[in-house]
Amino acid sequence: MNETATTSPRQGHLVSTTAMLIAAGVFIVVAGVLYYVGLSQGRKELATQKLQYEQQIEQGNQILGESKADLAKVQNRNYLMRARVDLYRTAVDLDQRNFGIANTRLHEAADALGQIQKDAGGIDLSKVAALKQSIESNDFTVAADLENQRANVLDFAAQLDAIAADAELEPR
Repeated sequence: MNETATTSPRQGHLVSTTAMLIAAGVFIVVAGVLYYVGLSQGRKELATQKLQYEQQIEQGNQILGESKADLAKVQNRNYLMRARVDLYRTAVDLDQRNFGIANTRLHEAADALGQIQKDAGGIDLSKVAALKQSIESNDFTVAADLENQRANVLDFAAQLDAIAADAELEPR
């Protein structure tokens, strides 16, 4: 019998172990390459999404800024209208000889003018401040002839109307 033709069982085991180690090494290398390719593609996609989101945030901030400017214009318009209403109600109160209420409404009109924010709507703040000062310095006294006091109130209202007409208070 020929002993050289038979292989030992240990040598076949070594061949299969070596083949398994080589296969495992190749698998690890292939897995590493695939992981790197997937990671780089994911980063590219993430960078693209990040850029899109940053643009959306920038657009949102721009719209927010425009909305805040519009809000300030609307608030200023509201303060002007409140002052106008208070001035006309003051004239009515004077006609009804309610001097205390007329004084209160006159000062409420001045307070409304004092709440106007600067740089919103093109309102001439120097005119507003002068009108506010004039209104605050005016107090009504009980009098038989109300024509002068009523004329002052209507003059204040006319000045306020001129200020409102010059301003750009309409939101976009």
